[in-house]
Amino acid sequence: MRHSSYLEVDLGLLGKNFGLIRNLAPKAEILPMVKCNAYGNGIVPVSNFLVKECGARTLGCASLGEALFLLNESPGLAAEILVFSDTEIQDPKCREAYANSNLTPVLHQRSDLEAVLRDPAMKKVPLVLKLNTGMNRLGLTGEELVAFLPELRARGVEHLLTHFAYSYVPLKDGDKTHRQFAEFQRSKRMLVEAGVEVRKTSVANSGAIEQGFGAEETYVRPGLMLYGPPSVLDPVVWTGHQVSRLVTKVLATFEVKKGVPVGYGITVAGEDGFIAVIPMGYGDGLVSYGTGTRVTVNGCAGHIFGRINMD
Repeated sequence: MRHSSYLEVDLGLLGKNFGLIRNLAPKAEILPMVKCNAYGNGIVPVSNFLVKECGARTLGCASLGEALFLLNESPGLAAEILVFSDTEIQDPKCREAYANSNLTPVLHQRSDLEAVLRDPAMKKVPLVLKLNTGMNRLGLTGEELVAFLPELRARGVEHLLTHFAYSYVPLKDGDKTHRQFAEFQRSKRMLVEAGVEVRKTSVANSGAIEQGFGAEETYVRPGLMLYGPPSVLDPVVWTGHQVSRLVTKVLATFEVKKGVPVGYGITVAGEDGFIAVIPMGYGDGLVSYGTGTRVTVNGCAGHIFGRINMD
């Protein structure tokens, strides 16, 4: 609720990142993740830009609530929206939202798959199944799917996917990411050999895309990297652009002598210096461990000093 402090998002840089991802995975379709308010960058303008300017045809949200918000704020948005985790599929009223719109739930547990299969209103909703291949968070195992083979044969699987738990480190043969991918392939093969049509697949999150792994599937699913920050840090292999910056003003300034305490606690100046007070704090999301973060004021480099205040 501030007048002179805001997050500035450069959609042009978002478009450049989209193009860089396309270069990394030229055979795959890009399924951008816009969950959690597009990683804090604004789900409505970001989604509209990705669809209208970048050509994205499918978007990923985390919850039904944010997917419905996006639809309500963007009437006519020409994209399928996948809801990846908090689908609300057990609620009959919420299932109506999927049956009557371009929202598709990602089914990640047996009870949700059962709910969709036994509800006649969900007959035309595409089956998107998430496999647990070793992350052990959300997902169906290949063994669990065996009980549903008759229904899956009749209906087909529109999109089969999994999520890598450890792709943010440099990949090596036989590591966890490779083992997860092998398990994904095993489960997919089991379905196909049982007569189930698997139409589309995806495995690659940001860390995998950065390293060119899993880019041969139907989709890649960039999240963090789409907005600039890399997932793989040692070494950094992603050269994307930071699409947003936090802008504020200087509220007050004063000189400080070595040994003088500043603000809460007993944080003292280690040398003579210059303090600039900005009107933001942990009430705006600047967490307390942000002390020491670099800040630029009109081209002059500084850092956050002392304990971060509320405002």
